[in-house]
Formats: sequence, C-alpha cells, structure tokens
Amino acid sequence: MLACWKYALPLGAALLLTLTACNRSGGSAATGATAEGERVVKLQVFGDTAELKSYRELIAAYEAGHPGDRVELLPVGKQADHMTKLSTAFAAGNPPDLFILNFRRFGQFAAKDALAPLGPQMSASGQFKAEDFYEPALEAFRFRDTLMCLPQNVSSLVVYYNRALFKQFEVPEPKDDWTYFGDFLSAAKLLTRDLDGDKRNDIYGVGIDPTLIRLAPFIWGMGGSLVNDLYAPSLVTLDRGPALLGLNAVKMLMTRYRVTPKLAEYQAENNDSRFARGALGMLLQSRRYTATLRELEGQGKGLDWDVAPLPKLQKEVGVLHADAYCMARDARQPEAAQRFVSYALSEAGESILARSGRTVPSRKSVATSPAFLDPQQKPARAQVFLDAIPKLKRTPNIAVWHEVESKADVLLEEWFYEPPLPGESDLDGADTLIVTRQLRDAVQPLLVEDLAREQAAKAAPAAGAR
Repeated sequence: MLACWKYALPLGAALLLTLTACNRSGGSAATGATAEGERVVKLQVFGDTAELKSYRELIAAYEAGHPGDRVELLPVGKQADHMTKLSTAFAAGNPPDLFILNFRRFGQFAAKDALAPLGPQMSASGQFKAEDFYEPALEAFRFRDTLMCLPQNVSSLVVYYNRALFKQFEVPEPKDDWTYFGDFLSAAKLLTRDLDGDKRNDIYGVGIDPTLIRLAPFIWGMGGSLVNDLYAPSLVTLDRGPALLGLNAVKMLMTRYRVTPKLAEYQAENNDSRFARGALGMLLQSRRYTATLRELEGQGKGLDWDVAPLPKLQKEVGVLHADAYCMARDARQPEAAQRFVSYALSEAGESILARSGRTVPSRKSVATSPAFLDPQQKPARAQVFLDAIPKLKRTPNIAVWHEVESKADVLLEEWFYEPPLPGESDLDGADTLIVTRQLRDAVQPLLVEDLAREQAAKAAPAAGAR
C-alpha cells in the first residue's frame, strides 16, 4: 500500500521546501527488527552535548529493564538541522519511529496526518494518565482536540543571572516579585561595565535574543497579544497599542540604556556563550540551558549563577517552552515505541532527565521531587520554574506557525538593532509600528491559507457523513 502526503515546511525566513512524502508499509525491510529478533526503535532528538548525554542515560536505563528492546538514538546538534533531517526522512518514506518536537513546530506534521495520536492510544492501553501531568504542556500538543504528542517538559523563560557579578558590583539579587521598569532595568544598568576604560563594554547587563518567542511575554506583560485568536489565528496583532508598548520596553535595552550587546558583538558571540564566560550579567533562557551550565561546571569552567522569574511589567506572565515525544503514524515498531515513551514519562524516566538539568518535568510528582528540586544542584531557586507554570501562555501551534516565526524573527532582529527613526525617541516607537505592520503583511497570507485548510478539514467528515 502506498500513502503520500505533501509537506510545505519552512527552512528559514524565505525558503519554502515542498516535499512529497510517500510511506510504504509491509515487507521485511519495514519491520524495524534485527536478525537476532531485537525490536529497534529509532529516536531522533536535537541538543548540545550535555542534553544528548542525558538522552543516552535514559536509553541505557530503559534497555536494561526491557530485554529485546533497543533504542537507536539519532542525535542532531541544532533545531534547524533537526527539522530538515526529519522532513527529509518523511519525504523518503523512512521517518524515525519517535522524535522530539517543540509544540511550535509539531503542527505542520499533525496537519498532514503524519503523527500517530499517542494520547488516545497510550491512554487506552493504560500507559498514560493525563492527570499525572501539567495541563499547559498537554494542551499545547492537542491538535483538532486530540492529544497527538506526549510532553516531556513544561519549561518557561527565566532570567539566568551571574551571582558573582551581582556581588562584585553590589547589585541586589532579583527577588521573586521584582519589576521590569524598576529592579530589572536598574540591575542591567549597574552590571554594564567598561572595565579597562577603552569606551567599550566588557560586561553587559542583559542578553536577549530578539525573536518572537523571547519577546512574547513582554508583549503579553503589557496587555498585548500576538494574534487575534490562539486556536484559529487569521491576523497578527503586534501593531496594536499594548503590544507596541511591550516591544518598545525591550528595545529600550538597546537604544536607550545600551545594556545589551550591539549587533556586531551579538553576531560574533551569542548570548549563551557570553553568559557562560562571565561577560553577561543576566540572560533570558529556558530550562535546557541548565544542562550546559552544569556540564561547564563539571569541566571546572563553572559560574556562580542562579535563576529568577521574569520581571513583572503590568501583568505577571510567562511563555511556555515544551517539547514532546511524537510518533510517526507509520512507525515500524509502534508497540516498542510506546513502551519507551511510557518509560521515558514514568517517574524513573523523567527523573533521569530532571537530574541532568535538561527539563522541567511534565510529570507533577517528579517536578516536585528532589530529582528536580535538588538542593545540592544549581540552580538553587529551581522552584522558580514551577511557580511560573500557572502563569504560562503559549503561541499558536498551527501548521504554519514555524514559518510565521521564521519570517517574524528576521524582521524583529533588524528592528531591535536599528536606532530610532530621526527625530523619534525609543518611546515614540514609530519604527516599531512600521516593523509590526511589515510583519503583519508578510505573514497574513500564511494565516489565511492555513485557516481555510483547517476549516475545510473540519468540514470534510461532516460532508462525507451526508
């Protein structure tokens, strides 16, 4: 039997790759078993060396308790390469059985019926109970009311801060209720330093990547919105008052206070690396960065660091960062794949990744256990991640959202590093209004076309029933 789908997957700001995926079932080549009878499950993940190490530990523990089952890890270093390799594998009719996807990227696969509905399948077999997991992560992986992928984490954006620099320059450490326009900006200014008098900053107060996912909580924090409808967006709404205020609040870091690296410095060294070598006082990142910092500490290159919640603007709000195990509809070893997912999301499995620092566990019992809240491991304030969960909001998970972000991020980076228009201040925000309208117009066709496809897909079963 031959089944084909057409994929239109974005691979950058302006590149559209259309793939025809043909999946063949049947025949000994598609069994996924070795000559010795082992059941081999292929798992593709992305991450740096610290993250990949934790996956290998998880796989080793699983295989030790499941004779005859083997998990072949397919590691990819970067998110973009992960998506390209995954798309190519589907196009060739040879996708991995399992793969890790962020909720902002899984919709393009779900919309093409390429994913098995893991939620219903594993719930029916007793391998998964939704009540054991945090709802924000589960909700993000529902597509057309079906839980397609099962989340391994429920992370959020937080502020990593260099405690040694705070102490050196006598800056008060962030409190749980600190504010953006007061405490955060004050700390950023005090931490920005020219140590050798050459009129070039050796230490910057804060690093933030000017991307839509990073800017989202500031837009929401000022009462704005990204789109007109989270579940069926047809319009980007960044060009409206509150959203503009949120964007301008972040741009002030560059244009007014100059507490974040300039474009050339940012291009020469990313914010993660700058923070790791002690040249950045604060960094906005998700939980996955913890594994990297712990690995550096193990190499004797560690920092005195901790985490703090996002500073409050008008509202307390965070942004969801969640990845999940997804299974290809044509997985060669579906039963073995589900056994692995069941173990990975069990208390034992989730504890392995939690101890590595890689994740904020999606399973409630592990998130509140010493495996995650280990007082002997950094960050000391790990509770910050759990306190953020009730305040988390998410971006859409529609099929074209990855492409929307790709187009938006190019425009937002250019906007962030450009000075205000002549005669304008950073608070006037004329350049912000211009870029948000450019962004709106650039992605409008994508949203309209996707909404039309979804409406047609929902109407198709009803039409068939008549």
